[in-house]
Amino acid sequence: MSLGTVSPGTAQTEQTSEATTEAERLLGSGDEEARAQALLPFTRSLSASGAVVGSLAESAAAAGVPAAAMLDALRALEGATDPREPQDGDAFYVRWEQTYTVDGDPIGVGRVLWMELRTPAGATIAIHRFRPREGAEQFFLTSGLAATPPAIALPTDEVIVSSRFGIRPDPLARRAAHGSAAATAAMGGPLRRAGRQATKRPPPRPFAGFAPRVFMHEGIDLAVPQGTPIYAASDGVVSGARPNGGYGNWIRIDHTDGFATAYGHLSRFAPGIKPGVPVVRGELVGFSGNTGRSTGPHLHFEVLTGGKPVDPLSHAAIAQLAGADLERFTRQVVAEQRERESEQAVAAEF
Repeated sequence: MSLGTVSPGTAQTEQTSEATTEAERLLGSGDEEARAQALLPFTRSLSASGAVVGSLAESAAAAGVPAAAMLDALRALEGATDPREPQDGDAFYVRWEQTYTVDGDPIGVGRVLWMELRTPAGATIAIHRFRPREGAEQFFLTSGLAATPPAIALPTDEVIVSSRFGIRPDPLARRAAHGSAAATAAMGGPLRRAGRQATKRPPPRPFAGFAPRVFMHEGIDLAVPQGTPIYAASDGVVSGARPNGGYGNWIRIDHTDGFATAYGHLSRFAPGIKPGVPVVRGELVGFSGNTGRSTGPHLHFEVLTGGKPVDPLSHAAIAQLAGADLERFTRQVVAEQRERESEQAVAAEF
């Protein structure tokens, strides 16, 4: 074969390759998803342990834990161990996660998942990062108690949110619409008027052409039975305790830093609760009920900052895990302990 010539087979192969390339450009290749996944960032779980020398922050950094990743864990541990601080000779263990690029470069700040501190005498304290079903992610002790007492706590022992913060249909408007429809249908049968048979007419459709009435729900509703104890969400001073229109029996407590909390639809107030009375976080202030504009027993809970309502689930935190949250947290702690034991067993083999 002379130079500069192309065999028919080679030409056909090139044409097929060009056609395949064009088809992949238009339709995507079969392994496109796998290629995309290979380029995505990935997260890796890491751990380090050692003995405290100087400070826990310096010792953890020397063991390889990124300093920035330790900041919120150190704050939580400080709140949990006060007044004792980590001392020389204490043993520590830290597990954290870090996101990396496909080339292995770290992205952003790592997150400590759990941290343990053990004294030479054998006393141990551990904090675990956990997100309750409702509320913000935070660190908890192995007992389920919040490592750092929240500035604003949720006011009931059990937390079941039946209605969230934000725009929602008015349940009372829906109930009124359904009631009107039933009443109109009941009136659609034969009627006698002035001694003659009235003509049966189809009942008109209530609110035809109108969307359901909506309003801004400026707090959250906690589904609790009638008479459930309601506690102050933080230290403060009662600024209102009275019937308040649609809120029914209502309490407002002013806290520091411009925060206030409000509690609505109460059945009654706790003894001694009145404007001007100081209260502390966790103090009994009232009992849940069904007063005011309410469709059933529950607690309406608001958090206000600068006089404006904000989402309580973004500002309030769980002080003590309970129920399903506590069960799920306990399973998480057990799984993390087993993972650590597996790591130690593998390390002992080398």
